[in-house]
Amino acid sequence: MHKAIILMLLLLLSLPLQATQWVEATGSAVIQHQDLTNARRAAIRDALRQASFQGALEINGYQAMSGGQIHTDQVAISTQSSILEMEVLNEKVERGLLFVTVRARVENTGSCEGGNYANGYRRSLAISNFYLERPWSANMGALHDVNERLPRELLQRMQGYDRLRVLDAVRYQLYNDTGSIPTSVSDRGTLTTAVDTATRIGSQYVLTGVVRSMDLLHPELASERPLLQGIYERTRYRGDRFARDFKVDLFIHDGFSGELVTSRSYNITGNWTENRTEKVGFGSPRFWETDYGRKVDDLIEQMVSDLHVMVGCQPFMARITRTDNKTLYIDAGSDAGLRPGDTLGVYRLNTFFDHTQRPYTELVPVDLTLSLRRVQPNFANGTLVTLPEMVNIQQGDLVIAW
Repeated sequence: MHKAIILMLLLLLSLPLQATQWVEATGSAVIQHQDLTNARRAAIRDALRQASFQGALEINGYQAMSGGQIHTDQVAISTQSSILEMEVLNEKVERGLLFVTVRARVENTGSCEGGNYANGYRRSLAISNFYLERPWSANMGALHDVNERLPRELLQRMQGYDRLRVLDAVRYQLYNDTGSIPTSVSDRGTLTTAVDTATRIGSQYVLTGVVRSMDLLHPELASERPLLQGIYERTRYRGDRFARDFKVDLFIHDGFSGELVTSRSYNITGNWTENRTEKVGFGSPRFWETDYGRKVDDLIEQMVSDLHVMVGCQPFMARITRTDNKTLYIDAGSDAGLRPGDTLGVYRLNTFFDHTQRPYTELVPVDLTLSLRRVQPNFANGTLVTLPEMVNIQQGDLVIAW
């Protein structure tokens, strides 16, 4: 009797890039119903994906052989890079397709824990209302609705990702004053309202943002000018006299402890040439037609690309909803990609206080693994090797997969 010969081959191919580098890439999209705006967005998204592939690729191959024949042959490709900034170089229409060429600064991020949704589980991200830090900077064009329209744009454009579920929390305002806004991850930035929001809608992570400024770079030129003064200013400032900033910070908090897990800042400048009394409104059809609106539109596509990567670099987490002897129930199921037989680490939520008596939540591993037994669409249960009360595991604690 011949013994079956099993051969397993693991191939790891990494195509390294410098820490950061400018690359060019072209994306395309079908123009449907003569909608150039959405076709342009889709083409930019495709171009950014191509640019990230020029960063660093990780190719994992697996082959299994039995009796001299290959019965399993799998290849998975993922990117280890992110887009820091980009600009559109060229656009053209050919045979019903829109082609967009971009120039992007790509950063080789290397592998990250859980990066690119390596464990296959769907993360959930609730997108909340944004905070407009300088309301007067939105006066020109009446863009004050940016706090609601910008997160709704992100919500709409992030729909459809296989391993990311975005949830509408735009009705919730997480930052109510500038004092509650973190300036960096090192500020800890614990946000109790993030926990409240995540608990209400069942989300693992919560995105909020701060629109820092939409200032005109030369506001003194916005009013009516005498003829000679206008000629002088056009000669001196040229196109820069219409320049307008758009500065936004994005923050992702985990919905269980409220801790700030990652953040990123964005800043572009575009020309605002609309009549100073016209009420355009952020995200209106007229807004997207302006040079400033097109620059903001491109920036939102970059945000969408970044958010997909940033959330993928965070672990999958689910809350323990019930304990029954050695059986634990969790609030995630097949809709998140869980399957019977999957294993997840068990963590206990602890609260401690700093020297100012400010509460913080920490996740404490208890060296227990939950093995899933039954998986339903919205929940699952599994067993532990010991009673949960032996390590003080109870309702509200977590299971995590990296």
